[in-house]
Amino acid sequence: MDDEEVLTAYHEAGHATVGFALGGIVESIQLGGEHPIVGVSQFGECRIAWNAISQASDSQLQRELATVLAGPAAEIVYLGETLELVAMKPWKQDLDTAWSLAGSIVSSESEKRKMLNQTICQLQHIIARDRYWPAVAGLADELLAHEFLEQEAIEEILSFWINRY
Repeated sequence: MDDEEVLTAYHEAGHATVGFALGGIVESIQLGGEHPIVGVSQFGECRIAWNAISQASDSQLQRELATVLAGPAAEIVYLGETLELVAMKPWKQDLDTAWSLAGSIVSSESEKRKMLNQTICQLQHIIARDRYWPAVAGLADELLAHEFLEQEAIEEILSFWINRY
């Protein structure tokens, strides 16, 4: 198991944990896989379905924004670092998605940048808390052991850790 695989497991577990905590249904997470663009490999994937809330509502967009940025935030916490938006180049796909979501909530580039920086900083603090970090770590460990987890196993792991506190 290499460092990149461990970071990817924490990244995907971060998406899943925050998505779950915000009411999403985490359908599956996996290490590796193929991007929808044919022939492009990816490090991992987390599939989340959202309950019936208008996709265009600010509340839903903010839940999705937090979930998208939770992957990078979990990696940052795992590494023991504090990073802002400018240091997020390794997570280009997440950053592009987050930028698009923020653009649906606020209009100017400076407002989007501020929103993304605030969200990533808040997520680092939230994920590092006793209630969430064991859930992220437990899920990452299971993902490293099995490389693919389905909804039932994910819910069992996250419910166990998050509901302990």
